[in-house]
Amino acid sequence: MACAATAARADATGGDMALIKTTEIPAFSGDLGTLQAATQRLSQDGDAVYASGNELHLTFQGLGHDYAAPEAPELLAATTPVRESGETVRASVTRVALAVDNYARDAQTISARLNALRARAAAIPTVAEDDPDHARHERDSDEIRSDTATLVAEFARMEEETVRAINSALPYGPDHGMPGPWAPGYQPPWHFLSPPPPLPCFTSPETANSWWQGLSAQERERWIQSNPAGIGALDGIPAVHRDRANRIIFDRWWERERPDLALRDHQAEQPERYARVPLDDHTYRKGYVEVETLAWKEWNERRRELNALVQVRDRLDGNGAYTPPAKKADRLPPSYLLHFDPSGRGRIAIATGNPDTAHHTAVLVPGTGAELRNVDGDMERTEDLWRASNQMSPSNEEVSTITWIGYETPPEIMFDATKQHYADDGASLLNSFLDGLDATRTAAGDRNTTVVAHSYGSTTTGTATQQREQPISADSIIAVGSPGMTVGSAAELGVGADNVYAMQAPFHRDQVAEGGRWFHGETNSGWKTRWGFAPYYDLDLVPNVPSDEDFGARRLANDSVDHSGYWAGELNLENQAAVIIGRPERATYE
Repeated sequence: MACAATAARADATGGDMALIKTTEIPAFSGDLGTLQAATQRLSQDGDAVYASGNELHLTFQGLGHDYAAPEAPELLAATTPVRESGETVRASVTRVALAVDNYARDAQTISARLNALRARAAAIPTVAEDDPDHARHERDSDEIRSDTATLVAEFARMEEETVRAINSALPYGPDHGMPGPWAPGYQPPWHFLSPPPPLPCFTSPETANSWWQGLSAQERERWIQSNPAGIGALDGIPAVHRDRANRIIFDRWWERERPDLALRDHQAEQPERYARVPLDDHTYRKGYVEVETLAWKEWNERRRELNALVQVRDRLDGNGAYTPPAKKADRLPPSYLLHFDPSGRGRIAIATGNPDTAHHTAVLVPGTGAELRNVDGDMERTEDLWRASNQMSPSNEEVSTITWIGYETPPEIMFDATKQHYADDGASLLNSFLDGLDATRTAAGDRNTTVVAHSYGSTTTGTATQQREQPISADSIIAVGSPGMTVGSAAELGVGADNVYAMQAPFHRDQVAEGGRWFHGETNSGWKTRWGFAPYYDLDLVPNVPSDEDFGARRLANDSVDHSGYWAGELNLENQAAVIIGRPERATYE
């Protein structure tokens, strides 16, 4: 199953790169078809183990009809662990089979792509250096080598993922080459099938971080393996450790739900998109018009939901398995899963780049309708923000951008988005998350955090600034398409009015601010002086939103075409990036 890779011309130095040879392209050894057949037999064996245990249990229970004695209940219960153990074995074997089957399918894809590169390499002719086409062939050779290195790296990550999945599926087995509490010689303080041990109570993310830093590497691993959900959701735990814990939860959920397989089956059931409908009689026109069918619209909505989930898996794997071809050339840093809870509408926090080592961190707080099944849109926004910020920042400064859907957002804009309780409940969670980022950061020198709050997310952010006496753990706030932040002026947000920014499209493009101000805005009534006259009482009856001049925020220029378009276009991204990297003077303002 090994990938017999050949080193990619490490001896090439100095000026010209040599023309590529087919021997530089690695090739797979081993029969992947045989591996998949063995995987199918493995799944059948797991089913057989469970069937045997279940049959034994049911047969034994049948004796209860003919056996009456005081000890009958205890006797008949004796085979229950046999059936339960059979179920455990089947579940573990099924997870192993799925991991190996995924490995075989992904390996086939990589092998096919390597074969295509080998064919491209074979087509490059051998020409002299003074040949007019030599430079072009050199560029082609260099591109093939780069693509080959990318595929070899994808294969290495795929192998690591397979090993991790198998290790998590076989907790009782011998050492599988991975560190952890199930390594030889370790005696767990609790039984594997018992509930995970409760986490200690912490008064703040800072105290949680102090507790974690005081643990040994082995103790940390025990906590991650025994209570991944608790560690993954605990603010104040370093990003690399939260990521490992949350990926355990994510992998378990993925293996149970398999959105990729559901998407494949769903796409095979695509209904007709259009139906021919006759024109209305009152139009005095004859003929037909094509309209989208209700069945297709419902099918497409489900397709988008499943596609969002596989996009999350793709970003976590970093191998481009589900990424559109146009995006595959992008080179993003590793992702960190900082929170994952699939229950209900789902909550997730995913970072592009390590926020602990980053000098500049941006946290996107989305608004109405944001949830796990449509996180791909917000995830793409933070990826675009990372590209723009990273390009603008000095080469020695790291950037991390985070999609944070860590609270229950209003489901619908018409009625739910007018309610304040979603922001009240989410404010404490946002404060805790930001405090946790502040507690775990290790970047040397100047560092800053920017909250990019979109739509109702700005209401949640504004509420967070008012929920406690200490300021929010952020240096700057960008309110984007805000319906109001529950305060009347930027000075009330606790980060300084000069560090509060607003981005708002005109009313004919985005009406959220005008409609939302009556629910989440605030007035600035009070004694004021105008034009040098004596103070008088000004009845300010119209609530302020961040884009109002009276609010006092610095208004960033934008060319958004609607409420969701503030990350489409160079102007919008560059202005937000300038604030994120702490150089607001490079932004353009209205």
